Amino acid sequence: MLQRTLGVDLPGFRDLTGVVANEPAVDIPSTGIPSTGPREAPPPKDDLELVLQAPRPGTYQSPAGLRYTRGSQHGHRLKHLLAHTQDQPDRPGQHGVFQSRVPTEVVALVDEAYLQALAGENTRVEYEGDRTIYTVDLGRRIGYIGGESGNRRGHPAARHLRMVLEGKNFVTAFPYRP
Repeated sequence: MLQRTLGVDLPGFRDLTGVVANEPAVDIPSTGIPSTGPREAPPPKDDLELVLQAPRPGTYQSPAGLRYTRGSQHGHRLKHLLAHTQDQPDRPGQHGVFQSRVPTEVVALVDEAYLQALAGENTRVEYEGDRTIYTVDLGRRIGYIGGESGNRRGHPAARHLRMVLEGKNFVTAFPYRP
């Protein structure tokens, strides 16, 4: 719909919402994010096109105004965000994993935390060069800590979201336990 309306060639959102490439064929194509743990059911079908706007090719804007652009080891910041919807049990250290695997719910949660951070509510702010790091206490469980460290500790619950931005450009966000 965005492509027809704006008349531009946009990367497919469906590439951002699927499961790993070696999963059995399902309606949702791969994110290309390697799976390191046991196979899980694919996330519910979801349509980010209904939530995000595309002001220009390769850039998507959330309702709260965050911009998701190309970049990161995954090729796009949305793919990087969605990598936090599945545990990577063999990953050294910690890996924050969202409770929800539904992309629109994860984007909405990031927007909620962003708006809370802008209001200065239950938020710690740090600065590293051009980057702003928000640690937002959302007051409820939003995920858990995975990776090798989280596995050793029994996957402790996370109620904070750590978010890194460059201006309004999204860099990363993940569940966090201080």
